[in-house]
Amino acid sequence: MGREVIKELLEGLKEAAAGVTDKRKASNGRKYEAADFVVSAFSVFYFQHPSMLDFQKSMEQREKRNNLRSLFGIERIPGADQTLKILDGIEPEKLYGAFDRAVSVMKDEKILESYRVLEGTIPVAVDGTWYFSSEEIHCGHCLTAKKQKRDGTERTLYYHDMLAAAAVKPGKPVTPLPLIPEFIRNEDGNEKQDCEREAAKRWVNRHKERYSALKITLLGDDLYACHSLCSGILDAGMNFLFTCKDESHPWIAEQFEQSFPETFEAREWNGRFHIERRYKWVNGIENRAGGENLKVNYLYFEIYSKEKDAVTYKGSWITNHAINRDNVQNMADCARARWKIENEHNNILKHHGYNLEHNFGHGKEHANEIFCMLNLLAFLFHGIQRLADDAYRNAYWSLGRKTNFFWGLRYEVSRYFHESWLSLLSTVSGHPPDG
Repeated sequence: MGREVIKELLEGLKEAAAGVTDKRKASNGRKYEAADFVVSAFSVFYFQHPSMLDFQKSMEQREKRNNLRSLFGIERIPGADQTLKILDGIEPEKLYGAFDRAVSVMKDEKILESYRVLEGTIPVAVDGTWYFSSEEIHCGHCLTAKKQKRDGTERTLYYHDMLAAAAVKPGKPVTPLPLIPEFIRNEDGNEKQDCEREAAKRWVNRHKERYSALKITLLGDDLYACHSLCSGILDAGMNFLFTCKDESHPWIAEQFEQSFPETFEAREWNGRFHIERRYKWVNGIENRAGGENLKVNYLYFEIYSKEKDAVTYKGSWITNHAINRDNVQNMADCARARWKIENEHNNILKHHGYNLEHNFGHGKEHANEIFCMLNLLAFLFHGIQRLADDAYRNAYWSLGRKTNFFWGLRYEVSRYFHESWLSLLSTVSGHPPDG
């Protein structure tokens, strides 16, 4: 613990970007590498600073040096228009290697081991989320929806959507760790719009070799609790724990009602009054579809408040994990951790500095998706540093609040040259290195 993991993470990003084919003609006398554009754009998300490139150009002109070179290894700072043009031609798959390197770092730092809470697996929550919408700006990959105006007219809303995936951990807020997303998008020649469930199937098939070795359990809402997706997850060597509502899965609900479930109750004092946690479960229920049967295990959980004399929470899920008295409480806690991808991942990215929904540049092909991936990588890199880098943690906690920390980072890199990450983080923490 304590090494500068950001260096290895950035190396993974640069290696992935180096594999990008630069479609510009050599006769144009190009002086930038494709990695310069990718890493320059990434730096904006990492520091949450829209004018980062301009500040560094000014520093270069004034001092003949800049922080993008010393911290990110960028030799020449490209312009915004150039960056948009180049990123627009990069397919999202080209950046998968950056996520893979991050997973490797997390393995080395034993970070992922601390997330293993359900039968030795890592809970990975998946959720569809919009990250761009406009009535005017659009591209060939945009999804569409009809929007009713106040004057009665109907307009077309263009939007981008993705299936986000992140390792989460039950309990108090713990940094979600994003994995590779799957973009929900229209393709040329397809009459039917793409959807979240189909994206989930693609994600499983595309990454079964990449992520099955991690031993993961996918968490998701009721949309995912279908026969075809659950079967595909098992075939891919993964596990599932999905919300299963009675109204959308009446066959499963009927079997549960007609069964003799096992039960368990636990009484707790929450600081103000007693609550009862009530569990019921049945292993081996059939989830039928198209004449085929898939055995699933069903869990029902509710919280009863003695003070209110009412059930204050209830939920039900299906899973391939066998449920028993020893793991049922852990199972319910993991199932309820699904909401973390909404509150501690999507919400943070959209409303707390990363500005995921902002139009950083839409382009005609992939720019919108590449900006989204770089934003996810920035969030992931910060999460890993917070868990594995002592200098980063010292700087983070010394300023008390996340907003103050990012303000400190932006202030330092905008106005002062730092020859290393250690210099930057030590200065932000109030303990600059000697010399």
